[in-house]
Amino acid sequence: HGLLGDAHRRFVIVTTLLSLIDPVRGEPTVHSLDSHPHDGSWKHDQLLKKALDSFALICSTSRNGRKTASAVCIEQGRPNGSILRLARNLGASEGLISQLHDLLRDLTLVAFKEKTVKEAEPGVLLKIVTLTQDKIWSLLEKLHDPEIHTTIRRAIFDLGDVEPSSEVARETNFRHWVTNLPVMASLEKSSELSLVIPHIKWASEAKWIYSEQIEAMFGIGEQDLPYWLKHVYKLGRYYAAAKSLLKLAVKQPGIFTGIRVEAVEAPDPERFSLRQDLTALKTILTRLTKTNPMELMNKLGQIWLTDDPEARLRKACKMVLIVHADMQLLSFYDHNTELTPRLLFMGTSKKTCYLCHEFISRHPLTIGVSASHQKLYPTWMPAPCSSAVRKKHKILLWEFSRHLEQATARDLETRLGIRRMMTMDSTDGPSLTTTGTFSSESHTDELSIRSVEADDKALSASESLEGIGETSDFGHDRFH
Repeated sequence: HGLLGDAHRRFVIVTTLLSLIDPVRGEPTVHSLDSHPHDGSWKHDQLLKKALDSFALICSTSRNGRKTASAVCIEQGRPNGSILRLARNLGASEGLISQLHDLLRDLTLVAFKEKTVKEAEPGVLLKIVTLTQDKIWSLLEKLHDPEIHTTIRRAIFDLGDVEPSSEVARETNFRHWVTNLPVMASLEKSSELSLVIPHIKWASEAKWIYSEQIEAMFGIGEQDLPYWLKHVYKLGRYYAAAKSLLKLAVKQPGIFTGIRVEAVEAPDPERFSLRQDLTALKTILTRLTKTNPMELMNKLGQIWLTDDPEARLRKACKMVLIVHADMQLLSFYDHNTELTPRLLFMGTSKKTCYLCHEFISRHPLTIGVSASHQKLYPTWMPAPCSSAVRKKHKILLWEFSRHLEQATARDLETRLGIRRMMTMDSTDGPSLTTTGTFSSESHTDELSIRSVEADDKALSASESLEGIGETSDFGHDRFH
């Protein structure tokens, strides 16, 4: 790939160290599926961008998001019709492509006016729920907690004591909506998928119709919603995705002429390890800062609750590296410049990570994405590339690596023991604004030593790839 040998080894050590210091690198921004369904819908490109985000969301089918996180671009103006260029972290199967083509056929019927939106919507929703059922059930299962059920019952009981106001009709609708909460929170996996669809529609109302009442009901602000409500909001995104794709079929039918999906081949994951390098931390600290490395190691040991910070780094660096879907697409267009999309935008199933965002923002293609969650995942690696592409991007790769080294040096000198608040990869609840700008600044929380350790464990758990472990055989270790 773009970084070879010692340069790649140093890159992984730096990003791992940076993630151990603080994995959240800035404020998250708002994803298109977290903005109101009508916001920006009158803009030609905005409608297509939201549809691309919707399609990418549908392509991410597994509850293990690291496996199937997706990115998609659209190539228009081709002689044989539009192409949706799809990348997934660990690749897309022929079975998935076939199911996506079935969905596109339904949307094409709407585009060619052979079906109305009302006629097509049930079938489109069923296909979407069928495709993403593993992820949907994982969200529904999280609502099975008895404490959540108790909270819901108490809220419904308290609502009965509230005096009706002048907005009787609106309150009646909300009360009806609330009484459905226990039903949704009790859905079992044995239920027919068709029975899930009304709840997906209903979940979308939580965010776009009743968010103010929900906040008042639970006596909290928008930023402090109970975690389980965020699962409800995530479920609602699948209905928003269906509506977005149907709207695109109506407003821009030409896109659906000959439309098809073509997948980018995902590179194999690679195992990385420092093996028995007993001084990797000291070496990188000496390279990055002028501060006495032993003093820094002592501070890191205190923060990490260990007498052996070298061993802590070695343990953190023992992992499986993958090329994120976003980077796969970027690499595809680096090697196939003649296919570069007219619309320089990449739909993503979740917010782009910190490293993808930093790389994409420096890349000459200047391709856009909806949002970044600004979290750093050390299992990230650059996409494979030809020698010609590597030579072309030599300065980009050097500047990218240098930026990360400077960020690590700055944090070592000024931010040890200080961490930004951890955020979600995707929807973060109701958004009062529909646009966001990337920011390197953020609110910070001074964490106790023990909470730092807890966050490390949480990040490690969220980073692990189900089914890909240290015992997997990917042929060889490229970097020792």
